Amino acid sequence: MTQLWGIINATPDSFYDGNPHNTLEVLLARAQTFVQNGADALDIGGESTRPGSAPVGQLEEQNRVLPLIQALRARYAALPLSLDTRHVAVAKAGLENGATIINDVSGNPSPELFSLVRKHNAQLVLMHTRGTPQNMQTQTNYTDLLAEVKDFLAQKIAQAQQAGLQKNQLIIDVGFGFAKTREQNYELLRNLSFFKDLGVRLLVALSRKSFLSQGADSPQDRLPQTLCAHLLALQQGADILRVHDVKETRQLLNFYQEAA
Repeated sequence: MTQLWGIINATPDSFYDGNPHNTLEVLLARAQTFVQNGADALDIGGESTRPGSAPVGQLEEQNRVLPLIQALRARYAALPLSLDTRHVAVAKAGLENGATIINDVSGNPSPELFSLVRKHNAQLVLMHTRGTPQNMQTQTNYTDLLAEVKDFLAQKIAQAQQAGLQKNQLIIDVGFGFAKTREQNYELLRNLSFFKDLGVRLLVALSRKSFLSQGADSPQDRLPQTLCAHLLALQQGADILRVHDVKETRQLLNFYQEAA
């Protein structure tokens, strides 16, 4: 059964829902709406990783996400909470305060991170990327995109297993928008089933991203393209959809599962 993860960005500068007025109360209200609309989990971020975004100090990132994780864990005892971070210290604090999944967007998970995830019996998302948010869009030169992304993810899975994690603790993400051109993102979307034989769950995170743009639209205009892309991902075997629009995607998913 495909899961929906609702995106909660506790940031002032994320490309779609970043806002200087993202107070704890605002974020909790958004989370409550997502849960009511059918989110299976929430993915919480405290640092924007859009192309060109400035890095955030780890203390600031923790200050953004930990009160939200604590409040959500108190309100929803069994709800899976994913923490989207590049930093081991932030991941550690998140796991200690109620996060159950680390969505590692660094592309380079460390032995310490593997150890933390194992210690907390948590789950880990392994994402493909190159470079940093500041330079990743200059690193899009691939000889064989699909093979190189798959080899990268296979290596990360092997490293995680060597560190004692089980495959049911692991999730892969091909990294839409991370060190990929528009055409490369489309190629990945058309061929997501190519990654299914890696034997772990496949997360698709493409909600409202720029490669879905039509002309000079803004992220606020990209719901139709996002839903269409999610349908294509479902047809290719996506196990998890990470979304900004939980209500609409739940309607899509319910219809797809009934009709397919």
